[in-house]
Amino acid sequence: MTELKIPAAGDAVSEVQLVEWIAEDGASVVEGQVIYSIESDKSVLDVESPATGKLTILEKAGEIFSIGHLIGKID
Repeated sequence: MTELKIPAAGDAVSEVQLVEWIAEDGASVVEGQVIYSIESDKSVLDVESPATGKLTILEKAGEIFSIGHLIGKID
C-alpha cells in the first residue's frame, strides 16, 4: 500500500486546498498519472500517482488540509 499525503507546495506553505480528484475512487491508476490537484495561495499543482494500483480516496475535494495529511491510498 502507498499512502497519498498532501505534498509541500512551497517553503512557507503549511496548508493547501484539495481542489479536485482527477481520478475516481476505486479507479486503477498508473505511476506518473495525474490523480489530484491542490492549490496554495500562489499556485495550483497537479499531483501524480507515486505507484500503480487501485485508488482509495479518504478525503473530499474542496477541503483545506495541512502538508502531510493523509488523503488517500493506492493498493
